[in-house]
Amino acid sequence: MIKLFDLTKLAYCASFMDGEGYIEWTVREKKNGMGKKHLTHVYRMEICNTDIDLIQSLHDDFGQQGSLFKVKPRTEKHQPQLRWGMSHRKLYRLLKLITPFMREKRKINKAKEIIKWVENRHTTTK
Repeated sequence: MIKLFDLTKLAYCASFMDGEGYIEWTVREKKNGMGKKHLTHVYRMEICNTDIDLIQSLHDDFGQQGSLFKVKPRTEKHQPQLRWGMSHRKLYRLLKLITPFMREKRKINKAKEIIKWVENRHTTTK
């Protein structure tokens, strides 16, 4: 995992989350093996860019947490992209690190909601 004292990498990642990133938190209905329905929380992020080396270095800077996906160009005019995705506990840990450096209010609010929900969830189940 990333060194906690490396503020430059945290700020750099936060800036990409602000500009190129996406944070999702949804509650979905899911069936278990016996067909019983229950609600499940899904929270994830993606950062995508045509600079393959840049996304690869972000992934490496954070201990290669999450997954990398190659995105094929939609047309000949488009360039290939690399997408870094992360979810659940790994995303929670990343958001705890980069949220103080983020500037885009909607994404900050979404990140804080996820952090608060995860922390409250784990304190009430103990």
